Amino acid sequence: MVIYLDMVFLINLLMNFLILLFVAIVLNLKKNFFRIFLGAAAGCIFLLSIVLPHFPVFQSLPFKIALSAAMILVSFQPHSFKDFIKILGFFYLISFMVGGGAFALFYFYNLKDTFLNSMLLINNISVPWWILLVSSFMLFLFFKLLWPLVYRMLSKDTLLVPMTVTFDEKSLEIKALIDTGNNLHDPISDFPVVIVEFEAVKDLFSTDLQAALMKGAEENLQYMGELISGSKWATRFRVIPFESIGKSKGLMIGFKPDMITVIFNNKILEIKDAILGIYQRILSPDGTYRALLNPDLLNE
Repeated sequence: MVIYLDMVFLINLLMNFLILLFVAIVLNLKKNFFRIFLGAAAGCIFLLSIVLPHFPVFQSLPFKIALSAAMILVSFQPHSFKDFIKILGFFYLISFMVGGGAFALFYFYNLKDTFLNSMLLINNISVPWWILLVSSFMLFLFFKLLWPLVYRMLSKDTLLVPMTVTFDEKSLEIKALIDTGNNLHDPISDFPVVIVEFEAVKDLFSTDLQAALMKGAEENLQYMGELISGSKWATRFRVIPFESIGKSKGLMIGFKPDMITVIFNNKILEIKDAILGIYQRILSPDGTYRALLNPDLLNE
C-alpha cells in the first residue's frame, strides 16, 4: 500500500486539533487556538513510527503517554496536577470516541480500498480520511449543541454555587448556576456576562432606575441613558446584544459591579472583570437559582 506521508501528516494534524478543541469545549477551558495548534503539531511526532519503523520506542506505551502529556501541557498549561490528569483523561476519552465512531462507520458501510479510503492508517488498518472527519463533525455537534444540556442534567447540584454581588458598599447573595450554554461577553470590554434576575438585584438601584429596568432595553434605552447620565451608573452601564430561541436579535441591559465573589471547588474567587446582565423574567421556576454564571469567569 502506498502511504502519502504529507496527507497523513495534514490529516493527523487536523484530527489532533479537533480532539483538543473538543476537550476545551467539554471542560470549558480557555481556547488559545495557536497553542492548540502547537499541541496538535506536537502530536504528529507519533508519525515517526511510520518513517522509522525499526525504532520500537515510537510504538511503546510510555512514549505515547508522554506525547499525549506534551500535547496537553502545550495546549492548555494546566494550573495543577489534578487539572492535568482531568484534561488528559478527557483527551483519551474523546480520542476513543472519535476513533470508535470512525471504525463503526468504516465497517458499517463495508468500504472498499479506493482513493478516498486509503489515506490514513490507524493501527495498521486503512481508514478513510473523510470518515474520520465525518465522525469528528458528528462529535462536534454533540459537544457543542447537546453536551451543555446533558451536562446540566447530570450535574445540576454540583453546578450550583453561591455568588455575592458587591456594588457601592452594598452586597447581595444570590444562588447561581454555572451555565455552559452562557457564552455572552460584553462587546466593549469582552468581560464575561452573568445573567441575573432583575428581582434578585433590584435593591441595588434607585426607584426610578428600577422602573426603567423593568421595561427592558428595547423599550426605553434612550430614557435610561438620560436617567443615568452624570450618576455613578454612567460608567457602569452596558448594552449587550444576544440571541435566543424565538428571538434572533435582542438587547440586554447590564452593569459592571465592583466585584463578584463565587465559591467554587472550595475556593473563593473574587472577580472584578465581569458584567451583570439584567433579565426581567424568572430563570428557574422552582427558584433553585437566580443567575446564570458564565463558566469563563471560573477560568480567570
